Amino acid sequence: MGLVALAAVGTAAYWFVFRPDPGDPRLNTFVHARPPVPVVFTSRTEPLSFEAAAPDGEEFRYPGKRLWAAREGRLRLLTPRGTVHELTWGKTLPDGGTLIDVMSPSVTFDGKSVLFAGRKGGDDPGHFRLYEVRIDGTELRPLTGGSDDHGADALPPMRFAEDGAILPADARRRTDYDDVDPVEIRAEPRQIMFASSRTPDLGRDHARRCTTLWLLHADGRKTPATANRNNDRWPWMMASGYVAFSLWSRNREVISADATAVRPFDPVVASATQPTDAWLGAFLRVSSSGHFGMLVKPPVPVWRPRSLGNGRIAFMTTVGDGALVAVQAEPGLIAAAPSSAYGPLPRQQGTRLRRAPDRTADGRALWTATPSPCPHGRVLLSAAPLEPGQSRAVPGAFGLYVASDDWPDQDAPPSDSSVNLQPLFDDPELVDAEPVAVYARKVYDVPLGQPDVSREVALTLANGKSYRGPVGTVFATGLYSAVMNDLPGQQTDAGTGPVFVPPPLNSITRLKVYASRRDQFDDPVKLRVPGVWELLLELPAKDAAGGPLPTDAPTVLAGFGADGKVVRWASGSTDSLGRRAEFYAFAGDHYSLTGPGRKHFCVGCHPGHSGMPRVNHRHAEPFGD
Repeated sequence: MGLVALAAVGTAAYWFVFRPDPGDPRLNTFVHARPPVPVVFTSRTEPLSFEAAAPDGEEFRYPGKRLWAAREGRLRLLTPRGTVHELTWGKTLPDGGTLIDVMSPSVTFDGKSVLFAGRKGGDDPGHFRLYEVRIDGTELRPLTGGSDDHGADALPPMRFAEDGAILPADARRRTDYDDVDPVEIRAEPRQIMFASSRTPDLGRDHARRCTTLWLLHADGRKTPATANRNNDRWPWMMASGYVAFSLWSRNREVISADATAVRPFDPVVASATQPTDAWLGAFLRVSSSGHFGMLVKPPVPVWRPRSLGNGRIAFMTTVGDGALVAVQAEPGLIAAAPSSAYGPLPRQQGTRLRRAPDRTADGRALWTATPSPCPHGRVLLSAAPLEPGQSRAVPGAFGLYVASDDWPDQDAPPSDSSVNLQPLFDDPELVDAEPVAVYARKVYDVPLGQPDVSREVALTLANGKSYRGPVGTVFATGLYSAVMNDLPGQQTDAGTGPVFVPPPLNSITRLKVYASRRDQFDDPVKLRVPGVWELLLELPAKDAAGGPLPTDAPTVLAGFGADGKVVRWASGSTDSLGRRAEFYAFAGDHYSLTGPGRKHFCVGCHPGHSGMPRVNHRHAEPFGD
């Protein structure tokens, strides 16, 4: 393993600093202050860049419901000279088309190019594809959606043309998907991670398009990296070599009332647990091991997590009245357990979130969103002050801000002056958001590994069905591990701990792996054939390396005891009210993915599972300043 060592500040960024380009005179008038480095950002007509979940409801008429699409969106660059430049608006693509909307920009490791999602105008069906443009606005080109892109990996929902005919299957595969949130995770050979609806699914009990994380390889291949049946969004390559992202934990499977089975939730049938519904901060490492875990699990939504220079994780969330607020958390924080037993968690120490200011200097309420790291101990934000009488921020109020990243550890939000919050730019007609500082980055270079993707195996599954295809291996290597005792949230308010503990030694005798199969849309009559829940694999817990495991469906794991029930246990640590946490051996916070020829590690079967100790949570952004 080695370091991809790059300069502290991208030399290409200074192309705009020293070149005598005056920028757009109209936009220059909206500049309030000069940023310390160039900043790429989006300006859109609607605040859809803040929306995490795909829109609810499905439309079966061509082109289908558009995901996160604004009427207009522009990719722009603000320079330290105080000039603003259009990077995409009105510029011609290689095929002669133009982009009418953009979202989710990121900067490549060398600081010379911007990756982003864009929608074309004209006769295009209006879906997002990935694009790249040089930081000087040249070489605008598509990365996905070309003639060699096969599109969706299964048949998307039916689309009826104006004459009532169903669009051909090949046309649906090639057009009916969206690619968003691209970020470079490897420079050589190049790999880009992105979120996409290429795996058609509407979830178990709603009609929201599923988005999972995918990899775009240097040779043009696209392969899945996660297996959510809901939404994975906003990947970010941390300097530690782990990819942070937002995971919508909306698993609808529960443990039966007698704890002898795991099944889909039915509100009229009693169950030992409840289905989950929370946005978590997760991480994964793209290597042959496939290490997956939780980055931050607070009791609030985690949207768009980003590592800062101070080592903390910044993300946007929402408070009780619906206001958006940017916060910071210590990596590894555990303050929520969506798949735990009934009952609230004990009161905990060390789980307070550091909040951005919620008031301007003149006393107006302030919404803050899309925090992003910036050199020299700073953080970039999108923020919107509310006028008197307003309960929600209006789109045009959102502008770009910069602040110190040293937010105080206190219950009340800080003042804007205490964190040196300064406005940078505000187009009064558009939502200015998603700022990204332009600089070259250092990231840990994780070895790719060479999984055997060609081997097919014939299996008889635990449910009696036959399977033939690629397989992976699940490694239950840490069923009784206690590697996270030093993480934030492991002490109660009474000073006892840890709160999150592994099950009693040897209490789990058997492991069961279930498949939560995706919806299908290839029935000639039914618009949607719901995916089924079924048992895939059952093995003795002593056989920690328990593969082979089919790779054709999202999976969930549970641990059973000698009595045939899902193992349940409690922490011995109580809070000031005498409460203690209780857990089931059920990895029900998320759906797993075991890739073909790859390994998938389970590191402790309890809430907070699949994590790592504090010493490994070194994600600070190295600016070299």
